[in-house]
Amino acid sequence: MANDFGAYVGELDLSQHNSPNTMQALCDALYKYRVVCVRGQVFTRDSYLRFGRQMGQPIAHVLDHMRMRGYPELMTVGNTELRDREVKIRNGAALWHTDQSYEAVPASATMLYSLIAPMAGGETQFCDMARAYDALDSTTRTRLDDLHMAHKYGYGKRRDGELDVNPIVTNDQDERVPPVFHPLVIRHPITARRSLYALGHGAYAIRDMPDDEAHELIETLKDHVLQKRFIYRHKYATGELVMWDTLQTMHSASPIEHLRSRENARLLWRISVRGRPPALAA
Repeated sequence: MANDFGAYVGELDLSQHNSPNTMQALCDALYKYRVVCVRGQVFTRDSYLRFGRQMGQPIAHVLDHMRMRGYPELMTVGNTELRDREVKIRNGAALWHTDQSYEAVPASATMLYSLIAPMAGGETQFCDMARAYDALDSTTRTRLDDLHMAHKYGYGKRRDGELDVNPIVTNDQDERVPPVFHPLVIRHPITARRSLYALGHGAYAIRDMPDDEAHELIETLKDHVLQKRFIYRHKYATGELVMWDTLQTMHSASPIEHLRSRENARLLWRISVRGRPPALAA
């Protein structure tokens, strides 16, 4: 972790009822570093969901089959369940994306709690969209500041190596996520810092711009933000909680193979939230 992108946070037991001061400090770190990791956590499903609610309103994913039974706001991510034998489920997040960018009110943060970490592989890559915006020349920033981009789950051009599969499996799921527009450049609701937003999976058009011109611009911006200088790759350890500010980042999972042994097993619990953390309520 370098260049103020990503940080390890000190000794905290987040499974407890955390004080407003603790949550304020954690949020300050999250918005400053965009990705934070807290080691040594032991969550139950209930304590994890309770912590998630301290970060915002947990979101039940549009893909019903991905929700945890009895805990619709939680998802399991990895290769340990029967459904994970399907590559489109096991590696459905192995492409650059921003969680819930395809919804009218997108996610503000996502967290992954690592229960089982493989000996090799299973990393998540994070892209610093705030620093990538800062690195643009002033003429480009001015051009982008007033543009709005269309998002739709399953839409958009995949990059080389990304799984080209629409994850929507039912008409009901598709109807729940009609196309939406979001600013291409957003001003963070807490810090007011400007950032490029959600150029990955789901981004497919720009309002009032011809499709060919929009596609060229989107791909040019992807090439810019996915330079190595803006990427951090995180290798998980068991008991880590990794949380990221979805308004200032994109992320991509590393593809994983089907379960062969304990050495390549991977299991994380995911929660995405929207809105402000209650500790920061205006």
